[in-house]
Amino acid sequence: MNAKLNASPKSTFVSLIFIFLLGVLNISAQELIEGKIVDEGNIPIPGVNVLIQNTTRGVVSDFDGNFSITASPNDILVVSYLGYETQSILVGDQKSITIKLVADSEELEDVIVVGYGSAKRKDLSGSFSTLKSKSFENQPLSRPEEALQGRVSGVSIQKSSGIPGSQIKVRVRGVNSVTGNNAPLVVIDGVFGGNLQSLNPADIESINVLKDASALAIYGSRGSNGVILVTTKRGKGKTKVSVETFTTISEVSRSIDRLSSEQFARFKNEERINNGNAPIFSNSEIANFAANPIDYEDAILRDAFGTNTQLSISGGSDNFSYFLSGNYVNQDGVVITNDYERYSIRSNVKTDISDKLSLGVNIFGSRETDINNPNSFDRVTGSLLTRAITYDPTTPIYSGNEDINDGFNIESLNSFANNRPNPIAALNRSKREFITDRLNANIDFKYKITDRFTYNLIVGLATINNTLQSFIIDGDNSTSDAVGHTTVNFNNTRITNHQVSNILNYKNNFGSHNLDATAVYEFQGSRSESNSYSTVDVTIPGFFVGGDEGNPDDQRFTNGGGQTAIQSFLGRVTYSYDNSLYLTTSLRVDQSSRFLEDNRTGYFPSVSLAYGFNKLIEDSKFDNLKLRVSWGEVGSQFISPLANQAGVLNVFPAVTFDGVTAVIGNRFSRAANPNITWETTEQWNAGVDIGLLNRFSLSFDYFIKNTRDLLLVRQLPNSNINFSSNVGEVKNQGFDITLSGDIIQNDDFIWNSSLALSYVENEVIALNDGQEQIVGNIQSIDGTTNPINVIREGLPLGQFYGFVFLGTWKSTDNIPTRPNGTPLFRPGDARYLLDENNRPMLQPLGSGIPKTTWGLNNTFTYKNWDLNVFIQGAHGFKVFNLVEGAINGQRGAFRDNLSFNALNAWTPENETDVPRLGSNTLLNSSQFVEDGDYIRLSNLTIGYTIKDLFGARTKFYIGGQNLAIITDYSGYDPEVTSTPGNPSSANLDVASGINIGAIPTPRSYTLGVKFDF
Repeated sequence: MNAKLNASPKSTFVSLIFIFLLGVLNISAQELIEGKIVDEGNIPIPGVNVLIQNTTRGVVSDFDGNFSITASPNDILVVSYLGYETQSILVGDQKSITIKLVADSEELEDVIVVGYGSAKRKDLSGSFSTLKSKSFENQPLSRPEEALQGRVSGVSIQKSSGIPGSQIKVRVRGVNSVTGNNAPLVVIDGVFGGNLQSLNPADIESINVLKDASALAIYGSRGSNGVILVTTKRGKGKTKVSVETFTTISEVSRSIDRLSSEQFARFKNEERINNGNAPIFSNSEIANFAANPIDYEDAILRDAFGTNTQLSISGGSDNFSYFLSGNYVNQDGVVITNDYERYSIRSNVKTDISDKLSLGVNIFGSRETDINNPNSFDRVTGSLLTRAITYDPTTPIYSGNEDINDGFNIESLNSFANNRPNPIAALNRSKREFITDRLNANIDFKYKITDRFTYNLIVGLATINNTLQSFIIDGDNSTSDAVGHTTVNFNNTRITNHQVSNILNYKNNFGSHNLDATAVYEFQGSRSESNSYSTVDVTIPGFFVGGDEGNPDDQRFTNGGGQTAIQSFLGRVTYSYDNSLYLTTSLRVDQSSRFLEDNRTGYFPSVSLAYGFNKLIEDSKFDNLKLRVSWGEVGSQFISPLANQAGVLNVFPAVTFDGVTAVIGNRFSRAANPNITWETTEQWNAGVDIGLLNRFSLSFDYFIKNTRDLLLVRQLPNSNINFSSNVGEVKNQGFDITLSGDIIQNDDFIWNSSLALSYVENEVIALNDGQEQIVGNIQSIDGTTNPINVIREGLPLGQFYGFVFLGTWKSTDNIPTRPNGTPLFRPGDARYLLDENNRPMLQPLGSGIPKTTWGLNNTFTYKNWDLNVFIQGAHGFKVFNLVEGAINGQRGAFRDNLSFNALNAWTPENETDVPRLGSNTLLNSSQFVEDGDYIRLSNLTIGYTIKDLFGARTKFYIGGQNLAIITDYSGYDPEVTSTPGNPSSANLDVASGINIGAIPTPRSYTLGVKFDF
């Protein structure tokens, strides 16, 4: 039935007036409400949404957490922010409101990025370490690896040099391979093959390190050395702009003790007089050396300046987010003419196309330029810093017309220069430029098929383009460049990696049962191309690329390339019961083109089990107590793509037969090994996680890793032909500890502390084919080739190998004699442990790989002030200090200056343990093996924050890095070691701890400012 409502004009008018008056009354009841939003530590939270319930009216808190909104007493404010529990607050008669947000137990239960997905930490049964950006944001960083050092248990960091942009070794739970690649796999936003060095630390949201086999097996043959998962930042909420810049001044804080110009001249005069010769230096010359000493170490080093500037813009809405950033680093090296520059840009964009479909696009590009890296000038006789330390201190750096002495055929005061170049001249007369361009792009496509099934497609592309150009004037005979010529070298290498990952995920809950299953099909490919060119007698005073200049008889062109591929199938199932029992099992199957068909497929399973005592700890001071155990296998395929095939090399110059006919010859450079197979690492892990009072946490893991079928490049006996083989088994065992907590937390003062500690023991269990040991040689600092390390059953990898120094032979000693009765040694000669034939015996001398690494990080916050103090250390390792050997008398053809020890050398009147001058001192002996243990004050930074300066939250800070070190090591830095050259049998990574003149890590002072708009 239809009803009709009739109303007179008068009644309608009265109704409208009534409605209007209600609105006026309502408006008059609304007032301006001011508020502040803080977290549980009373730290202001910017960007929090404050919305009046059931309306579209709302505001966002500013950088100080403040907000203001017009509301009536009956209104309810809905306060929400990602990672915190949403709160609903009745306005009532409040005019000012302070709202404390509480961390969301669901969203902030430490969501961890794991292989091909993410999970809450409480649901994990494997071993992970997580580093959030807030853990290192108070330390000025140019490299992400520096953030890992001492902050993540199970991870050791070793700098190869203090040169800006130089390699930093990252190792997870020890060294288990002798192939030269123990670096972990780096996965950035789901894409393999990332490079930490090129990343801007300010772009990083979190770093997750996968350590045990249950976490690693999902990466199969790529996970044998651990996996580092990097998640970069995403935008959210209103637009935020962040600008930060800091300036550094760096210096080398230690020097190497050696003779001054005056001491050296007096010493040489005395030496000549004792040998019946006339002194070479006059008294006036010695007086001049005393007044005007010549110090090549001081001349080659400098105070280095650097800047780091970064800008980011981020924001988003419910269905769209963006993060854009740019970074510029310009850092002088502490060695003259050495400079480093890096540009990088990043764009992370994500959009929800529909309720089921989302698309993310991440693009990153960088360019690094390294100019005149001093370690690249001389790989045989040490770096140019080593030359400076050992160079004749009576040879002037500059000639009379202020030109730099070139060191070739100069008329020095004593001709001790041996016709080798002045290191200052070598740097100023040459230029070497190494440019690395990187471009990484990936598309992340997610489709929600049903409430339980999700499909994820990741397509990634990464390109690396390396270009090396060098121009050397007047050559350098210690780098095989012709003396008296200009030399040009050009080399370009381009590597392209691509990845396609298809990920299908299923999740379901059955009462107290939870199931999470993942299946993946993945394909990865890599292609490399290289070309090089060199010539001499180039007239262009600068960089030269092409083939139309220089001496046509000395032009050399080479090119090469290769490609590899790997196809993978994998599955993982995670089951939990009653949020207490957790079980995860996985299997990955890899097929690699590096192996022949019979050995191409590798199977890598894992299983892990954990139990959380949730009910037991209810109503107790514990908020977490969980036991974990896991087992699994991972592999390694780091061999040459052609290792199973023989290689042929052209012989240059031509081979001459019968002394008459010259022909181009060929020889085998590589022998085939069709039986080579995967290197496999089996790992057991047991751990416990403890949480207390929602303030303190402890994680402890004990692990055993056994790596079998070790891959190694070896030489055929009595030949220079290499071949790859599986040589034996290595065992690593140890433990990781992570302890963190809020020591003090109140309205004005917060003290947060964390400790990360790792201990690893390493042992070679077996060698194949009846081998007793594998000896590695190195062309060392005196220009000779010597045994330097050994791989032997019962010893750890990285074991030094040399002679045992016992002091000197004294006049009262029973010196061994030859069959004819003449003594084998003279009093004052270096004395070594001898065998039954009175020959010095090669013996193990200690390992260059630390057993214990740790870091202690403390952050103090008082009102607007904050202080970060970071201390880290390494223990249980040795350093083979070949530089010390060079200045202690074993100088070879190229060494001049001497250590202070020379003043205390053995004489008939003073029988010391310093070998007499002229004694045949052996460089590879325990005399030059030192303890490398150290404790370092790595960072001390103090900051002050102004909440509103020109509309921005502004922080000023000042600090220092590498400020102090406690060590017995006599060199620059026990952490910085280098192994240039090419040991014939043992690789450079296992030969860690050999110092032939690495540039030390400098002490740095930093001044910076950060604006958040």
